[in-house]
Amino acid sequence: MKITYKHVLMAALTLALTAGLASAKSNANKTVNVTLAFATTMPDGTQLQPGDYRMAVLNDAAAPKVEFYRNGKLMCRCPVKIENAPTKAQTTQLMLDVTESGDHVLNSVAIGGSTQLVVFSTSGTPGA
Repeated sequence: MKITYKHVLMAALTLALTAGLASAKSNANKTVNVTLAFATTMPDGTQLQPGDYRMAVLNDAAAPKVEFYRNGKLMCRCPVKIENAPTKAQTTQLMLDVTESGDHVLNSVAIGGSTQLVVFSTSGTPGA
């Protein structure tokens, strides 16, 4: 088979697209299903009732945030800080703080299958 300029250009374009997709995946948004066993207060004060939710991590470098959806309806949007955990989480894990009054407050979420750790802000500043 004769290698032409067209073949070289196609190979270079394929490599560039593959590298671009790999780079985009590292900063990609993630969506996971979570189940809240308790009524949970979000750091912004929103209270989510027990049940199944879809959590979307919007990994914007300037202002990362998390959105919780229930039955397709946006229930909460919170600023977060994205950190790298030392090890990969086997499953998605929600870490809650329990206040003196017994309220459950979401503190952080380890994303299953990755080293991504989502840390919720307790004030208006992400990661504060």
